[in-house]
Amino acid sequence: MTNNHKKQTIRDTLYHAAELLKQRKITSAHLDAEVILSFVFKKPKEYLYTYPEKLLSKPQSIIYKKLVNKRAKRFPVAYLIGRKEFFGLDFFVNKHVLIPRPETEFLVEQALTAAALFKNNLTIADIGTGSGCIAVALAKNLPGTKVFATDISKEALVVARKNSKHCGVNVNFMHGSLSTPLKNKKIDIIMANLPYLPHSYKHESIKHEPRLALYAGKFGLESYERLFQQVARFKYQPKLILLEAGTIQMKLLQKIIKKNLFNAKTKTIKNPDNKQKIISIET
Repeated sequence: MTNNHKKQTIRDTLYHAAELLKQRKITSAHLDAEVILSFVFKKPKEYLYTYPEKLLSKPQSIIYKKLVNKRAKRFPVAYLIGRKEFFGLDFFVNKHVLIPRPETEFLVEQALTAAALFKNNLTIADIGTGSGCIAVALAKNLPGTKVFATDISKEALVVARKNSKHCGVNVNFMHGSLSTPLKNKKIDIIMANLPYLPHSYKHESIKHEPRLALYAGKFGLESYERLFQQVARFKYQPKLILLEAGTIQMKLLQKIIKKNLFNAKTKTIKNPDNKQKIISIET
């Protein structure tokens, strides 16, 4: 960003911010510059192009420069503006939760399709809920369904409860390791998008997100292994388990499932990118 303290127009501000981000190899430079400036103005993106000659106030310039410089250091935009859209809903996010991914919407779609085959009084549980995006999206789209959500992070549950309230739904949030808080409950569908990255995986795009929500041992499957060990000991077995994992882990994950749930029928479901990232398990 320029060091010139002279007031700048929206047009010039966007141009300089996008140029800086492009220099830092941020592929979404123009979009990020727009999203951050919209946040600073508390206006929709269209406002920026309706009033391109509008001058930024000094406080606006200072805040914008600070946020753009952070983005140049690869801080996720969602953390900078404190929000992320998921399944048509607006979610609050911070450093304690993983940023909801667009591809995880496919997992929610699979659950909604499966839910249509169940009778009334359906009960769903989201394991390792994080921001609560899966649980809240399901509660919003399945009124009357009882939705539970667990997480080992108390900080994440604070975020999830805030999102549940903001979206106007009732989710029963529970603190504990994976499915432990649910062991005596009768759950029809279990959802899980647990950490599945091996410890050896490193990438700039995730370095600011919580490790607890990303990594799970040498092969990235420790969390899922513990989950299936827990589910195997449930008093009531769920009818269906839907989960997301890495494409290269599917065969190993299926072995873990068979080891713990002997009679389970598993199938992989390709997402719109034609990658096998969803496993459906009928118990």
